[in-house]
Formats: sequence, C-alpha cells, structure tokens
Amino acid sequence: MRGRRMHLLVLGLLVGALVMGTWSGEAKGPKPRRLRAELAQLRAKVAQLESVVAFQQRRDAVAVVPGSRGLCEDPCATDSDGDGIGDCEDPCPCDPGNQDGDGDGTPDCFDPCPDDATDACIDPCRMDSDGDGVTDCEDPCPWDAKPAQDQDEDGVPDCQDPCPDDQMNRCVDPCPLLDQDGDGIRDCTDPCPWGEATGMPCVVWKGDSGVARPRAVR
Repeated sequence: MRGRRMHLLVLGLLVGALVMGTWSGEAKGPKPRRLRAELAQLRAKVAQLESVVAFQQRRDAVAVVPGSRGLCEDPCATDSDGDGIGDCEDPCPCDPGNQDGDGDGTPDCFDPCPDDATDACIDPCRMDSDGDGVTDCEDPCPWDAKPAQDQDEDGVPDCQDPCPDDQMNRCVDPCPLLDQDGDGIRDCTDPCPWGEATGMPCVVWKGDSGVARPRAVR
C-alpha cells in the first residue's frame, strides 16, 4: 500500500512538471525541438509509472490476506462443509456429518456398498449376476442363467469357447482351413490361392527348366 502511494505521488509530480514545462515553453518559446524532446521523455516516464501502478493494483487484488480467499491461498485451508476439517484432509468435504450408514469405518461418500458393512456388492464370490444360484466366481457363465453348454465337447463352455462348434478351435488358427482353388494347399500358404487361371496375384518361380510355375510353400 505504501509503495502504491509513493508511485501515485511521483506520477503526480511528473504530471505537474509536464504542465509547468509546457506553460513555460509557451511563454518563453526557446528551442521548440528541445522542448518537444523533453515532453516526449516526460510522457514516456508517465506511461511507465502508470503501468507500474496498474501492475501493483492487480497484484494487491490477488495477494494473500489473512481471512480472505485470494487466488494464492492454500486450498488445504478451505473447509467447504464447515466441519472443522480442511478439504484436503476431509474424506467427505461436502458432508459435514461424514455419515457412515453401515458402520464399517468407510464414510458413505466413497463407500461402494454404503448399506453393507461386508461390501458384498463388489465381491464376485457373493454376487450372482444371472440369478442362477451360482456365484459369479464359481459360475463358468456368470451372465447366462442357462446351464453351461459345451457343444464341441472340448472341455470349454460355449460362453468361453472361441470356436464353440469346433473341438480343434481352428476358427482362430493363424492358417484357417480355407482352400478356395481346391488344390489341396491352404490359402495362407498357397502361392496361387485363387488358381492360376483367375488372373489374381500369384507368386511364381523358375526352376532349373526355366519354366515358370507356381511355387508351393508347404
């Protein structure tokens, strides 16, 4: 505050000097170029001081003042619910009562099962999502109430089997049993998977005879 008053005083003195200089220059009329230069310097100094005063005012507006909530105040000093516990330490900063309905030591505001002290609502071994009487941690198909099926009898329930109709699970084979040209070579290893006469891409090589022919990669 004291610094700001000093800045305002200096600003007033400079403005006064500027006015006096202008008046004396008009009265005596010596050296107009020099007078204009001095006026320009005074205006520059006044503009600089105005900027300093404006900055000081902005800084005072956000300064930390005891009992206030300035921008720089410690957020942990805030107590939103007025329960005497700062928001940083308060498990429920918007609930002054910090209620614990099931008495499990976890406040309701972040208790996943606020009405159950055993928190069964998040325990898979106490949940039965499909309602078939088998808990989720023991049910091979926890979201299907029908009895688990195994159509291909590979020991994997259909709900978990990537190929429920194929005991060999070839539907996920990196080289599936596809042979589009019927030459007995799987498409993923057949250099001409669509046949030589179709005009489709075909990898060929020239053997010792110099005759181009499909290269069968088995």
